[in-house]
Amino acid sequence: MRGGALLKTLMRILVVIVFVFLIGFYRNPSIQENDVLENQLTEKPRKEMTPDTSAPAISDGLTRPKSGLSVYIGKDINAYTEQWGEPDRVDAGDYYLDWWIYNRGAEGYMQIGVTNGIIRSVYVMGEGVDVSPYYIGQPIDEIYRFTMINSEVVVESEDGIYQFELSEEDLHTRLLIPFGEVYAQLYIDQYTGKILGVQFLDIETLINQRPYELAYRGDLPEVTIAEQEQQQIDAAYERQIFDMSNIIRLNEGLAPLEWEERIAVIARSHSQKMQEDVFYSRESSTDAALADRLDETMLTYEIAGENIASNYTDAFAVVHAWINSEKHRATMLSDDFTQMGVGVISDYYTQIFIKIENEEEEVLE
Repeated sequence: MRGGALLKTLMRILVVIVFVFLIGFYRNPSIQENDVLENQLTEKPRKEMTPDTSAPAISDGLTRPKSGLSVYIGKDINAYTEQWGEPDRVDAGDYYLDWWIYNRGAEGYMQIGVTNGIIRSVYVMGEGVDVSPYYIGQPIDEIYRFTMINSEVVVESEDGIYQFELSEEDLHTRLLIPFGEVYAQLYIDQYTGKILGVQFLDIETLINQRPYELAYRGDLPEVTIAEQEQQQIDAAYERQIFDMSNIIRLNEGLAPLEWEERIAVIARSHSQKMQEDVFYSRESSTDAALADRLDETMLTYEIAGENIASNYTDAFAVVHAWINSEKHRATMLSDDFTQMGVGVISDYYTQIFIKIENEEEEVLE
């Protein structure tokens, strides 16, 4: 009898252990981590170039459009607000720009770059905004049919001659097209083969940004930023990445994500570590890295994901890079997540996605 009772007790204990194990197994949160996406602009600008006479200069560009947002380049910001009203907010920006943000959801997202009251740059996502002579969603094949695309574009200013050199990847995902003294950057979604976003900018802003490999003759302007200004720019880029990621989700028929500051704190800390490490490698990435960082928030979550990047010039450059990387794109466009937090430190970017478990119960407690 005693042996039978002992055996029953052991069996009950074993059942409980297995039950607890299974609960832990199925409730263990899923983690999606991706490698660092690094901008491959590895060459420093080369001085004393040999000009390529076949590359198009300003005079060789297309005729500047007479309609659409590009017409505002060089105009006073008041001309824009008369048509579009006051912005949702004004963000600090790099390259001596302040960004006036107009977020109209899926209809259109606009960033207007302003220096001393003059519009120097316009960036647009969303099909409800006129970006003539192009349009958001336009197939790249159609662009190549009516636009002469060159791998080298020469820009002349009072300070020198600058030759921008587009890589093979640029020619499929990030075109540069001259329209007189205004330039258009076409951001292509390589998975759909269509325009995702368009930026119009003037000569000075293009030279300051240097978004492509560059050879030059003359002087190369240096953009200096105070530490306090950099912190304001970083915070602005965080919100811009958040906004643009949600615009892309809306255009894909997905629900927008909510901002989660507790996650953003973890993302900033990670970007800070990337900057401090200078060279950061995730070749042997494991689930534990993000999971350990999320443990600091004391949040209970069902699933989490992360996109990271470095060496990109601005918010729309890094969002465009993520959407053109298969794994980063899958994370950004996953319908499993409900919240997002972004952390930017200089040119190091971390974007964390999460679905918080029983968020309503947590708030009530």
